[in-house]
Amino acid sequence: MSEPRNRRLFLSVLSAASSYTADISIFPIVLASLSKDFGISSENSVLLAYSYNIALVTGIVPSYFAKNSRVLIALFRGGLVIFSLGALLLVTSNAFSGLLFGRVLMGLGAGVFSPLIPSIISVTFKDKTRYLSYWATTTGVVCVAAPLALIAVAQLFELRSSVALILGLSVVAFSLIAVGSSTGSDEETAPAAGNPTTNSLVGLLSVLGTVFIIYGQLTWLMYAVPLRAARDGFSDTQLALLGACPWIAFTALSYAMRKVRSDYFPRCLIFSAILSGLALVAFAGLPVNSAPGLLGVMFTVGIAMALANIPSTALAFSYVDSSKFGLVSCLDILSARLGGAFYLYQFDWSSRSPSIVLSSVPLVLLLWCTSMPQRKAG
Repeated sequence: MSEPRNRRLFLSVLSAASSYTADISIFPIVLASLSKDFGISSENSVLLAYSYNIALVTGIVPSYFAKNSRVLIALFRGGLVIFSLGALLLVTSNAFSGLLFGRVLMGLGAGVFSPLIPSIISVTFKDKTRYLSYWATTTGVVCVAAPLALIAVAQLFELRSSVALILGLSVVAFSLIAVGSSTGSDEETAPAAGNPTTNSLVGLLSVLGTVFIIYGQLTWLMYAVPLRAARDGFSDTQLALLGACPWIAFTALSYAMRKVRSDYFPRCLIFSAILSGLALVAFAGLPVNSAPGLLGVMFTVGIAMALANIPSTALAFSYVDSSKFGLVSCLDILSARLGGAFYLYQFDWSSRSPSIVLSSVPLVLLLWCTSMPQRKAG
């Protein structure tokens, strides 16, 4: 690929990633507002949340077949179109069925294009670690800016109108990828040069299992905290501030993570697991109308996500050769989204039961297995 085309492709990838992560960061707040404005029951609120994750898992399947540049670009573009249609429906529909169908379309579209993002970066740029860091930092900034933008939106419009931002970013990404792909060839997508890897099925499966549990718990908290806040009578402005809190912590720590050596990545996952468990315990014990407590939980969620984000992806890639990056990207996102869907389905957000905290027990074995190949490699 030529340098100008690489730049357009990377800008498209960043726009698509920003659209995807903006949705992740603001929809829990939009959902809390929708449930309050439309009188949506807690069961239907949870359905809106985990239907997206289930649809995303379904959409991930085609990305495994992106074996050359033509298929890669076609799938990326198609996923953006489906995602954009879902966002448009979410903004305009006033019926629960329309909102649900919109979330399903957005999940399908995100499932198609989001796993291709790290794969595109890894096969396009030799210094993939640096560009993966740019990707993580940019999406982190978007995740901070999007909830903060909700504060302005809340003063003038209903909160769900902020989904227009997501729609606009996905349209920009589609436009850039269309321009960039017009001069492309049908050459096979060759793996980028990278550092030698240590092939370890045990290590890879341990990382994926760790991602399933940690992201499952953090996803549950990302939805449960705003829903409880809405039930406690928080205003839209307060909900927007609550939604921005974890992403401020996430962005600041993600930027600092650029200097963390890869041999510390297993320890980062351990600290992420500990913080996730502490956040669950704190949330279960919070009294009603405890705004500082809810903000503290969300801040902890952001730190835990940052500690798990780049380390989990880098560790997963380190256990396979570069020809399997596409498959591992799919499995990594699949584990995170299945974990989120499982926890949202299995545990009631309004419950104070400690059973969700007990789900952290398997992490002890998984994290030990994750660090084992690293010790052998050292």
